[in-house]
Amino acid sequence: MSWRRIREFLLPSAESDEGFRQELLRLGHQGLRVVGAVSIGVSAFMLFARLLIAPDPAAMASRTWQGMAVAGIGLAALLLARLEWSYERSRAIALACGVLIGSMLIASSMGVFSARLMTDAYIPSQITLILLVAVAAIPARPAQVFSIGVILGSVYLACGWSGARPPGAPGLDGTYIVFIVMLTLLTTALTAVIYAGRYTNYLSYAQALRASEELRQAQTRVLLSENAASLGRLAAALSHELNSPIGALVSGVDTLLLLAARQATSNQAEQQRLVLLQAELRQSVKESAERLRRIVARMQRFTNLDKAEIQQANVNDILTDVVALVDPAVREGAEIELDLHPVPPLVCRPQQLSAVFNNLLTNSLRALNGSGRVMISTRQTGSDIEVRVSDTGGGVESGEVRTIFEPNFRVQDGRVATGNWGLFSSRQIVREHGGDIHFESKAGQGATVIVTLPCHTSVRSMTVPT
Repeated sequence: MSWRRIREFLLPSAESDEGFRQELLRLGHQGLRVVGAVSIGVSAFMLFARLLIAPDPAAMASRTWQGMAVAGIGLAALLLARLEWSYERSRAIALACGVLIGSMLIASSMGVFSARLMTDAYIPSQITLILLVAVAAIPARPAQVFSIGVILGSVYLACGWSGARPPGAPGLDGTYIVFIVMLTLLTTALTAVIYAGRYTNYLSYAQALRASEELRQAQTRVLLSENAASLGRLAAALSHELNSPIGALVSGVDTLLLLAARQATSNQAEQQRLVLLQAELRQSVKESAERLRRIVARMQRFTNLDKAEIQQANVNDILTDVVALVDPAVREGAEIELDLHPVPPLVCRPQQLSAVFNNLLTNSLRALNGSGRVMISTRQTGSDIEVRVSDTGGGVESGEVRTIFEPNFRVQDGRVATGNWGLFSSRQIVREHGGDIHFESKAGQGATVIVTLPCHTSVRSMTVPT
């Protein structure tokens, strides 16, 4: 194994990824609190257990200060975790606490601090506990865990050779040294595996986020495409809607100009009649202009899907606009019935909800095959607004209802075509608004789509392509 591989094993370069580094900082701060809590909890438990199992008044004082020292280090770790400056240094602080606790326990067990504690020479278990907590709780690099094992092993050797030990205190044990070396290598390898697993999970999570973002953008592009197609189909209806007020407006202006020219040469009685006619024409021009303004406003609310601002809107107004702008070719021979009850405003993206309801209404009209009725109703149910779109068409087979919102592929006219993408995108948009959508149908008995939206909510961040 080359030196470069050894270095990458002990000091992985994954933290050059800023996102992964931030994740490790979060886990390290959480690990610092775990180290503090474990130190306090284990100390209290061991003191209580020794008191119940084998109380030794002569040694309890020494054991008590040992437990209090460990608990004090744990309390210090918890206090440091509450400080803002410790967030970036949480892993280092947690590892330092582990080294400090381990060194103190080893020295106590070998009688450096007190001859009364030297009978409790549980050095392997103490080092094992420290290293396992470091591996499990702290997102450390393998080199850091290896350093802890080396430091604790060095402390054990130093205490064994120290002249401060009282007569009869336990000395160095070759078995302990071998165990410490083996434990250090094993925990280092285990840390490397866990570290690599964390990085792999992070990459999977980041990839899932990117895939989700790409899916959202694809869904919005589908809606933009469907909306553009709808605009083409709406051309005939709009030409009729616009021609009437434009014709009235042009006629009114021409007539006003003609009356103004005649008024200059007419007598007093004729002028009074012309003034009345002009007032009527001005009112007609005003009404035509207002009708044009409403048509333009409806088109803006319906077509600005790419701007999709979050704002307050009334779902009844959105549905009214959608019905007014529905494709006349699809609507021909069908009856649309509105039963709109007063509902509170929504915090939503009105353009996207317009696209959803246009898709649902168009599907219902196409299911009628030229004759039938579509009923659209709204009502408030608790803290939600419920929108129902029902039709008297042929319905859907029960086997298709379960997958009605899932995109699929089918063979149509000898070619492979996609299906249900409009309903799939509609469901995603409704869920982005904190709501839900359900489909109910039986073959030969029509279909009903139920959309529920929360009255008061904020919409999660959605990326819309520009």
